[in-house]
Amino acid sequence: MRVPTKAPFAEGGVIPASVREALLQNHGNFVLAYSVAFQPRMYRFGDERGFIAYRKVGKTAFALADPLAPQERWPSLLDEFVAQKKDVTFWQVSRPMAQLLTSRGFFVNALGIENFIDLADFSFDGPKRRSFRTAVNRFTRTGHSVAEIPLATLDPEQVEAVSVGWRKTRTTKRRELSFLVRPIQLTDEKGVRKFFILDSAGKPVALAFFDPLYENGKLIGYLSATRRWLPDVDPLAAYFLVRHAVETFQSEGVPRVYFGLMPFHRIEDKEFNKDWLTRRAFRFIYTNPLAQRFIYPTQSLAKHKESYGGETRETWCAMNTTPSLPRLLKLVRACGIV
Repeated sequence: MRVPTKAPFAEGGVIPASVREALLQNHGNFVLAYSVAFQPRMYRFGDERGFIAYRKVGKTAFALADPLAPQERWPSLLDEFVAQKKDVTFWQVSRPMAQLLTSRGFFVNALGIENFIDLADFSFDGPKRRSFRTAVNRFTRTGHSVAEIPLATLDPEQVEAVSVGWRKTRTTKRRELSFLVRPIQLTDEKGVRKFFILDSAGKPVALAFFDPLYENGKLIGYLSATRRWLPDVDPLAAYFLVRHAVETFQSEGVPRVYFGLMPFHRIEDKEFNKDWLTRRAFRFIYTNPLAQRFIYPTQSLAKHKESYGGETRETWCAMNTTPSLPRLLKLVRACGIV
């Protein structure tokens, strides 16, 4: 298939949304699968049998997560991708992908951990879940409620005000982050669950969006992808939203809720041939107060996500070209931090 001249973010043939949806339904069992399939402004290398999603910064290809493809297709897809792109990095990949990358001579570094909860036996009882109970009591006393409703039924300006207001309180307030974080979409999206806190007048004051994960045609869970609230709203809004969503998913028999990556948290680098400069850079960002304040608050993010409890699993990044410092600096650009 030839690339249409007006498709600047496709390469090697446009992969239709219907094909990406089918691949997601069958092979989207990792937390960034929906982002790999549908994040805007990404290139996708592959075809109807599967693809690698990536972004280019200079001559470096930044691949996002695992390939959205059958695992037996990964080796040939990776080899074709590297042969064409040369300077390649991968971000937030699973252990099987990390093993494949190290077998191809990549330096593989621990990136952080992801956590998730199994909903069949999850409860909001006990002292560790006090914040969830406090949130419910505090918001219901003031006439607030949580509703899962189509975005099309809400005032778009009010929803935009929630998103923009929240972003203005963040370190990266000037623009939406992307790549490792799927940019918020203030429209209805197939399969994505969207919850809102409404005040007593029905005005949205907070939101939480959940991306689906699938395997072999079955829904296996949701990723808590986005949580935002107006600057003057109690930050316990996140707990109020998540509790309502979790209880909704439990009533539907959804197996798991995932909370995504805790960057640079509890990294050990004991399994693979690592790049020492990358490890030192990750450690510096995680431990340096100025980096936490002006680059990204990874420690507070990890503390919040660990409050949900559950199980954890490691995730990795990899690169095949050194020195690593220029590629780490390019990652900052790929994510839209600067």
